[in-house]
Amino acid sequence: MISSAVAQRYAQALYTETTTIASVTGDVNLLIETLDNSPELEQCIKSPVVPRHKKSAVLQTLFAEHLHAVTLRFLQMLVERGRESLLRMILDRFLALADESQGIIPVQARVYSELSPDEQARLQNVLSTHLNRTVRLHVTKDPALIGGIVLKIGDTVYDGSVQHQLTLLHARLHVQA
Repeated sequence: MISSAVAQRYAQALYTETTTIASVTGDVNLLIETLDNSPELEQCIKSPVVPRHKKSAVLQTLFAEHLHAVTLRFLQMLVERGRESLLRMILDRFLALADESQGIIPVQARVYSELSPDEQARLQNVLSTHLNRTVRLHVTKDPALIGGIVLKIGDTVYDGSVQHQLTLLHARLHVQA
């Protein structure tokens, strides 16, 4: 809970400090992609064993030529203050702030099998029309669903999966028996 509040404050600080939201948002996306593709880097940054000056040097070496100066200073400040373990949470919160300010709503979709680009575009268009907002769609494959789709929009979950329908049917049958 405290980590979440701290991450929110740092994300808000980066957002308010930023005059060029688009470039810093690009930097944040690059950092997230890099952390996703390099668990070793994320572990190095989070590790309490690795000295702060080495973390700072690693970040400087890897990102000096690729990040906006504001973003790089922000990363260095996180390391100096010992908040680097919250980096991923801060980055996610920053993107949420940027999306909110632009009227974009993130939607998580879990599906049984991969959606084609056309299917994803159609789903995104339907959701945008229904919600009357721009939708940022993130689709993940989940074979446990058996079929159908589960949508998470904000704090609301819409479960249209076959797995969920079978669970409901099973519960109804047990109540009637």
